[in-house]
Amino acid sequence: MATTIERKQATWRGETWSWFEAGQGDVLCLLHGGGGTGKAWLHQLEYFQTRYRVICPDLPGFGQSAYLPGFDSPDALGTIVLEWMASLGITEFILGGNSMGGRVSLSATLKAPERIRALLLLNAVGVTLTDVPIVNPLSLPPDQFMSGLVYDRENYKRNTPYRTLEDAKELNHGRAVFAQYLDNTPIGADPSWDLTHITCPTLLLWGRHDQIIPVPYARAMAQILPEAELLVVEDCGHLPHIEEPAIVNATIQDFLTRRLGASGTRR
Repeated sequence: MATTIERKQATWRGETWSWFEAGQGDVLCLLHGGGGTGKAWLHQLEYFQTRYRVICPDLPGFGQSAYLPGFDSPDALGTIVLEWMASLGITEFILGGNSMGGRVSLSATLKAPERIRALLLLNAVGVTLTDVPIVNPLSLPPDQFMSGLVYDRENYKRNTPYRTLEDAKELNHGRAVFAQYLDNTPIGADPSWDLTHITCPTLLLWGRHDQIIPVPYARAMAQILPEAELLVVEDCGHLPHIEEPAIVNATIQDFLTRRLGASGTRR
């Protein structure tokens, strides 16, 4: 498939803001996890560009986006995403995120539920389970980092969108920025959140073998979120959109078609 993916930049709030964009139509905004960049969603940009306007930002401090002082928590980044999308003239959109990006997505949805048509959460913490620990990926020894994130390293290597020296430099910088965010915010869920207030259609996509945020978190959120559906992806770890893009893309498309229809109106 020929792609028309662009990496765009603009000055916003006096700082550089960078994002990947492709396609036209209803807006699908996807947020990367801690340490990543918008390029994490390359498979989704390619697949969904014929159906949606897909926007995947480098969150502040990551990739080519500048860090925004004073916005140093997932809750604050939820506000930033809403404001930035509004600056593009986008008032309603489908929002999704992986890991930290999912937590930011939850924050944004709780702040402005009327703006989020549907929510896609991939291996993202939203509840507290005292008997199931969450692992900070930055705490993993270097030789165990990838095996802690993904189920099959060779499969990840085949599918990863990160292939250039520039990518490697951005990921290395991103890990340091992620550590900075974690210095300000615990890695667990925000205790003030009430997920029952999220009534938009919500899809939970989870790797069966996620060692970072294990499957019990997905099941717990599926029971709390009023309009949630859950799919557990076999032979997959913390990064299903990269590890198993065909399954993830088909599942998201089926979910959005069933729940929103071609018109983008909730069913």
